[in-house]
Amino acid sequence: MPEYRRDAAFALLCGLVLLAYLRWTAAVETLQSGVAVVVGVAGALGVEALFLLDTPAASLWERRGVRTASAVALLVCAAGLAVLLGPVVVAAACWGLATYFVVLAVSLLKR
Repeated sequence: MPEYRRDAAFALLCGLVLLAYLRWTAAVETLQSGVAVVVGVAGALGVEALFLLDTPAASLWERRGVRTASAVALLVCAAGLAVLLGPVVVAAACWGLATYFVVLAVSLLKR
């Protein structure tokens, strides 16, 4: 399986769990929050920049188990922070994942 498909599968699973959380908590409307959009998009672009700017992030990502641990950490941190700050944190994570899919689509179109 190509790396981008594997990474996209992890992102899709995380996104589905996060959206289910928003639905379960009746907080789907937080996806319309401007703060969630800005924080999610900026966060995703920041993470993608780490991979492009010759940082250790890219080589770390290739280690066995890091992708799984990262997905679990995303879900646990989003849920934990949602308890403290509200569901807007989960909505921001959803926007971050949506941004990842846009970046992925653009990079695949350029191939």
